[in-house]
Amino acid sequence: MNDEVYRAIAHASSGFVEAPAGCGKTDAIVRTVGGYCDGRQLVLTHTHAGVDALRQRFRQHSVPTAKYHVDTIAGWSWGWVSKYPNNAAYQGSTEIAEWNNVYAGMSTLLEKRFVRQGILNSYTGLIVDEYQDCTVPMHKLIIQLKQLLPCRVLGDDLQGVFGFRDDPLIGWADVRAEFVNDLGTLATPHRWIKAGNEPLGRWLLDARSVFRQNREPDYRQSPIERRTVPYSDLGPELIRQTYARQGRVCVISPKARPLPAGIETALVNHSYRVLEPNELSALRRLVIGLADGSPSEKAKEAEEFITRAYGGLPGDDKRFMRKILKGERQRPQRTDRRVLCQRHTAETTPPLLFDLLEYIEGTNGVRCKLWESVSALKCVLERHLESHSDLKHLYAEEIAQRKYQSRSHIHRSIGSTLLVKGLEFDHAVILRSPNWQKNWGNYRDLYVALTRGSKSTTLIDLAA
Repeated sequence: MNDEVYRAIAHASSGFVEAPAGCGKTDAIVRTVGGYCDGRQLVLTHTHAGVDALRQRFRQHSVPTAKYHVDTIAGWSWGWVSKYPNNAAYQGSTEIAEWNNVYAGMSTLLEKRFVRQGILNSYTGLIVDEYQDCTVPMHKLIIQLKQLLPCRVLGDDLQGVFGFRDDPLIGWADVRAEFVNDLGTLATPHRWIKAGNEPLGRWLLDARSVFRQNREPDYRQSPIERRTVPYSDLGPELIRQTYARQGRVCVISPKARPLPAGIETALVNHSYRVLEPNELSALRRLVIGLADGSPSEKAKEAEEFITRAYGGLPGDDKRFMRKILKGERQRPQRTDRRVLCQRHTAETTPPLLFDLLEYIEGTNGVRCKLWESVSALKCVLERHLESHSDLKHLYAEEIAQRKYQSRSHIHRSIGSTLLVKGLEFDHAVILRSPNWQKNWGNYRDLYVALTRGSKSTTLIDLAA
């Protein structure tokens, strides 16, 4: 059956495939390109994790690199726009991409003959993964490319969780209407079969109709472990869950906000890593503030970054850092603080921030929660202090170097539905508050969370 879908994708000039979570979508793309397509396919997706997964699978199946080019929609567009900003009428920063302007610029470039010819010379077809995550500007781009190349898309309406208020996702009904040809459905729960847990995969497939009605499935007699836990017992319960499971564990938190600081720090103390977006948004805000902000804005961004990035900072350390970042005079008794005050007497600067990172990491009981952001910040600051290069340029270079780093080695992690989408773990532990639809997400977010664990899924409802 799957071979029929692969052939249909390869030979269609336009069409869509419905691909539920864990049912072999990545494998379908790789086998289609490797076994049935002629020429070189442009394969676009939304996340760097998705790009990394596709590239790894292409290598595992020994598909020649001449047969494919894999990138994110954003990265592929930025590659063109950053090279031809004038032709694209792009007026944003060329160091840190302004994405809505990037997509508009790429649409403009696709009207240029030399760009269209370059695409035709490079590819014989286009495959777009995770199409349910396309925003309206992205969809417009793909429709323009569809006029040049055979265009086939794979997606799942229940996994569309990336949209924002001012940048809505394209509706799946619009996708079906645009791409017309139904090329088939992937309906074998490979993720759970491989993990020896086929009943969970089958249950999730059967529950899809309920999720589509914005209703909660009946968990009784299901493979989902569900429990209600008072908030005061949450930390110990999560630690118990951690040591009761063998393999990779992910605690899935609300979409709209991080876990409470105390819970997050408790998990970090037990070797958890907080998953971060590939652009390291906390670091991005800090770098923009340092580069373009007023003295008060620089101090504010630096303080907010430090507070978010580290857990367990004592109150007197927070007060000390707040004052030194603002350039306020103080006379600390401790020698290490006094040295910092003597060395830094002005506003927030890169040298001060660099020294504060060393100060924080020498403080007992402090844990780094945003490991990737802090690691990247150290690299940016070190290179800035050596070369005096522009901070935004250094940030962009650092992100480019890190963007395809695999997270598959992280044994214990904390992430929101936005960050765990496309990732797979042995065990998923999902946390919900009583008003979960206000700050946690919707039924699609819940479906995405429930499909992350291959060996077990635990749903914890916090008691009011």
